[in-house]
Amino acid sequence: MGRAFEYRRASKEKRWDKMSKLFPKLAKNITIAAKEGGSDPDINAKLRTAIMKCQGTEYAERHIEAAIKRASGKDSENFAEICYEREGSPWCACIC
Repeated sequence: MGRAFEYRRASKEKRWDKMSKLFPKLAKNITIAAKEGGSDPDINAKLRTAIMKCQGTEYAERHIEAAIKRASGKDSENFAEICYEREGSPWCACIC
């Protein structure tokens, strides 16, 4: 097709690769925040910060609303934040 097409395609695929890794994480953060503190961002500070992080990217508003609705549904999945602590060699601790 041509060299210009290949360059455009490569740049689009690079952008799509980043978006495909980022957008599910953002949706999961919104879902967890909405489950923990309610679906109103004026009251729920954690949800408000998750929405602000999404607005900094190209994440669509309709996807944000869908994630909040999914969290407030009765048959929604339960997500939970887990914090792992591990000690390595002396003077070294890892928290994930």
